[in-house]
Amino acid sequence: MMIFKSIFSGLGNIFLLIFIFLLIVGDLSAQKDTLSFLHITDMHTMFNLENYDPDIVYHREYTRNYKDANNRFRQFMKTTPDDTGSDMIIATGDMIDFFDAKTVQGNRLAYQVELFARLMDEYHYPIYLTLGNHDIFSYEWGKNKVIPDQLHTGRARAAWIRNFDCFREGTYYSRIYEIGNTTYRLIFLDNSFYQFKKQEKMVNPYIDKPQLHWLLTELKASEEDVEIVLMHIPFTQESALPESNNELYEALTSVPSVRLILAGHFHKGEVINFPLSNGKQIVQVGTDALVTGADKWRLVHLTENNIIVSSMGTTTSELIIPIK
Repeated sequence: MMIFKSIFSGLGNIFLLIFIFLLIVGDLSAQKDTLSFLHITDMHTMFNLENYDPDIVYHREYTRNYKDANNRFRQFMKTTPDDTGSDMIIATGDMIDFFDAKTVQGNRLAYQVELFARLMDEYHYPIYLTLGNHDIFSYEWGKNKVIPDQLHTGRARAAWIRNFDCFREGTYYSRIYEIGNTTYRLIFLDNSFYQFKKQEKMVNPYIDKPQLHWLLTELKASEEDVEIVLMHIPFTQESALPESNNELYEALTSVPSVRLILAGHFHKGEVINFPLSNGKQIVQVGTDALVTGADKWRLVHLTENNIIVSSMGTTTSELIIPIK
């Protein structure tokens, strides 16, 4: 009899454990009421600089004052994600200062992407990236200055795709998140190429035709979702002018469900509202460069009814964008 009691008691404990487990799993899979992420940009990290032309190195470290870039990025990663309780990090370009550069011997050395990936392996936060112009730059030295070009853009993009999971489908992509009864579509663009000749009369930011057609498909994929666009080079007042014929601007302003653009590039925190024909507006938020200080970040909360964007380096709200 004692044996049966022991068996039933053991089975009861097992069922109790299963019940508790199901409660926990059910709680974890429940729909979130808020998604939060940190927006950073323009980190300009650099690695193994002793291998490069010292004139280039001096210019980037001291003339541009990027000597502490890696330390500032590490300081941010060690403190801010935990302190803010963020779900993920989004970096909108210029993660590194250059893709490749000339050595003293005149060779071209390219492994900055791989070394940045190795640095990121030290941390365990979900991170999504967009490419910036520096992420595909090649440097050489001439006429007492650094001469950048984007002639190795294909190789640079291939390196980013090889080394980062977020680029597994290419250097532009989207992610969908359900927050309460609201569907957010985060669209990550690659507008890193910008070196056009004057006679081409291109007004940046620019994306190529395949990406433009993909973007239009994403924007029209659902009439119910809310789009947030992440890209490196932001719009300027010039690119918003009708005579600029900026195809990216025309695409994003053609859909009223695009509510927020997050960008970098200009190393300053700036908020610009671009009006839409239906009386609504797209809010473009620029975040200052992390290379200038570990406190150059914004915290973004996505809720069922609002997008909440913090002021620089704090959790205090600067913008509340209603989406209903």
